[in-house]
Amino acid sequence: MARTSVCGSITALVALSLVGPAGCGDGEGASAPAQAPARNPLTIVRATPGVSASTVLAVHACAGLLNRVAGGSVFVEREAHDAGWVAELGLVAHETLDEADFLSRCVARVGRCVRYNYQQQQALLPSVLTLAAAEGAVPLDEAASPGCTAPVVDAVDVFADKPTPLAATRYVFDTYGPRTTGLAMLSPGYDRAPADPARPALTSDMGPALVDLVFSERLFALYLVNGCVKDDPERALLSDIVNAGRWPSPVAVYGYNSTWNVLGGYLYEAQTRCLDSRNMGAIASEAGNLSYYSTVGAPITGPGVVQQNPPETTQYDPNKNYAAFFVGDGDNLAYMLSARRDWFRQRLADCAADPACPPLTWTISPHLARLAPDVLRWYYDRSHETKRDYFALPPSGHLYAYPSSLAPADQDRFAAATEADARVLGVAGVVHWEWFDSWRDAEEIFLPKYGRQVRGVFPTNVPYKGIAFPWWPKEQLFEVIAGAGGALVVVFKPREWRGVNDDSDPFFHGPQKMADELAALPRGSVTWVYMTSDGGLTLENSFAAMAKLLPSHVELVSADTATRLALAASGR
Repeated sequence: MARTSVCGSITALVALSLVGPAGCGDGEGASAPAQAPARNPLTIVRATPGVSASTVLAVHACAGLLNRVAGGSVFVEREAHDAGWVAELGLVAHETLDEADFLSRCVARVGRCVRYNYQQQQALLPSVLTLAAAEGAVPLDEAASPGCTAPVVDAVDVFADKPTPLAATRYVFDTYGPRTTGLAMLSPGYDRAPADPARPALTSDMGPALVDLVFSERLFALYLVNGCVKDDPERALLSDIVNAGRWPSPVAVYGYNSTWNVLGGYLYEAQTRCLDSRNMGAIASEAGNLSYYSTVGAPITGPGVVQQNPPETTQYDPNKNYAAFFVGDGDNLAYMLSARRDWFRQRLADCAADPACPPLTWTISPHLARLAPDVLRWYYDRSHETKRDYFALPPSGHLYAYPSSLAPADQDRFAAATEADARVLGVAGVVHWEWFDSWRDAEEIFLPKYGRQVRGVFPTNVPYKGIAFPWWPKEQLFEVIAGAGGALVVVFKPREWRGVNDDSDPFFHGPQKMADELAALPRGSVTWVYMTSDGGLTLENSFAAMAKLLPSHVELVSADTATRLALAASGR
């Protein structure tokens, strides 16, 4: 079927003020959306109560298509935090539309659509979206309005003899794979904690998170529930896709792998140990509006654009104890766009009330530098207000991965990418996750690859209650190893804090118990604590409360200062 120009169709929207004038040169082989030299007029789309799930998907697909050709021209207010970012970033709308009005105008002007049936084809939605994104067309449910009367592809017909995710994914990869720029996992609505993880039911509608980025960047979306299960045909297909050489290795997987919930955790969420090729890692990114954030301005690609606060001048005193506290889960873009912003606002209030507020380190995704540079700037700018907030790379640096489980060549690429990320963010510390059986390889093979920029490694074990470095003496809190180029790298012993409601469990200590633990360490100790919110922990009920209970010989410091003090404590 003949294809019309996507750019030619969408630029007609300028006349309706849906987007501003932008250059077209967005050929099908492009690897990233074009950056506009100046900010385009902004359309803000407000969520409409009661609209169908298929309409929501179409709205976000439209937003991605429009941002693809006119960067930063559409922002969708669907989640509670979206309006907050409009205020935080000072966004000024040229016009505000409801979803129905926006969609009808977009469809009429784009002039390209893919017809499908949401109810009958829900399990195939990742394939439908990939096909539509590659075609530069809006996916429209035949049972909703507006309908797709002249489809460029009729997915109802195309998938009639491909009714399973396995068959549909194979067809779409063979047909459209060369026109995609990366890989994403988007669940069509499967139960995240099914009785039988191999056969989850569709228990909810597909959410729109990440859909706009799939369309702006032509990502290949899939969701193969058993794609990591040995001897399953879905795993063979996933291996073919990942190892076809279409995307850089290790392959970054957008979205989230919430398959195979085992004992409360997703077995393959980091992706690294999914395939025998061991060449994947995750960009946890179940977030909306990434097509807006990533195209509204140029990415941050070099050092000095964002700058850390100057490090503390603390000198090592063998009669004191030192601890760096980290706010965890900064690898998750959805967290950085929602709860972590709220936490940072609370931190601003706390430090305004007490200018002597103790230092705090925030893990922050290096992918914000490309996917949301204005958001990254916001965090750094706010840290300059407190002058006591610092940053470090999240687990495990460049990607959420288990680095020592990667294939050898990918380990080298991963380490180099993490060092580059650290230079861009101006940090010297990285939180490092490993599967429980890989710590020997981590210490002896992988971690010595750091040292040029990354000088402090802050590990956590997976599963979290396991013991990392079991051969270390119990009282040992860190190890100094030889890194790249002869540099010294400090590798710390893991310590995680998840909640505050059970003093008998170290992971759920109350503030007083945590303060007592730090106070009881041998004098001269240097340690760290990684805080996660999945067990009910907040800044106020943990760090803020504990800091007021510490005796005078315990000093809180930032991540990079902890690394420096540990080197001093070691005499090296």
